[in-house]
Amino acid sequence: MAPRAHPPALPHGELHEVLPDIFFVTGTIRMPGPLPVSFSRNMTVVREGERLVLINALRLDDEGLKSLDALGKVTDVIHLAAFHGMDDPFYKERYGAKVSVVKGQRYVSGFDTSSSETYFTPDAELDATTNLPLAGARAYVLSGTPPEGLLLLEREGEGGVLVSGDCLQNWQKTDGYFSLAGRLALRAMGFIKPHAIGPAWRKQTKPPLADLLGILDLPFEHVLPAHGSAVIGDAKAKYRPRLEALRGAG
Repeated sequence: MAPRAHPPALPHGELHEVLPDIFFVTGTIRMPGPLPVSFSRNMTVVREGERLVLINALRLDDEGLKSLDALGKVTDVIHLAAFHGMDDPFYKERYGAKVSVVKGQRYVSGFDTSSSETYFTPDAELDATTNLPLAGARAYVLSGTPPEGLLLLEREGEGGVLVSGDCLQNWQKTDGYFSLAGRLALRAMGFIKPHAIGPAWRKQTKPPLADLLGILDLPFEHVLPAHGSAVIGDAKAKYRPRLEALRGAG
């Protein structure tokens, strides 16, 4: 392992409560390369008592961290998306948080997940049988290469809440965290669609169709994606046509 400096905090919005004790914040990812390709990404924060669990971690600036600390104490980071995780080490160092990843995922730079060089070692791996650090929560794993996780949080009276990495997206339009190059590139690649299945993620990881269709067997009403806006209410019905269309898509 070759540890690296923490990436800096990039522009982001404010934490806002989308469901009781569930908070959502949108920020920026900036891709390396000759063109300034930037676009948005999201972090979900779940509060349980005085504890906070971060999902799809996004480094916040000093003011953002003050707002986070006002909510509670960060104790856990859950890493769902195989191509995310750059800010997990920051939260490990700052709070001593336990970092859990989907079994089979590794922290590598770029998109070559077979690279022998990693920059961080998580504290634990998780799968569908793991007891997660939240009441009523369980993982659903898509067994692609590398695997991807979804976190299902079941709370009485709310309907199920599904937190997604790159699998379920909801970029209905570009936002203020996109650079011009990012807008052009992601539109051309088919990312800017409501209630979508991540196109580049699916192409690279090749998850089994049965795993994708299995999402429809999960009891959820809301989706909090790593990319795009939150889907509050009727989320399964909104994603169903996209998922079922995969049956004939090859």
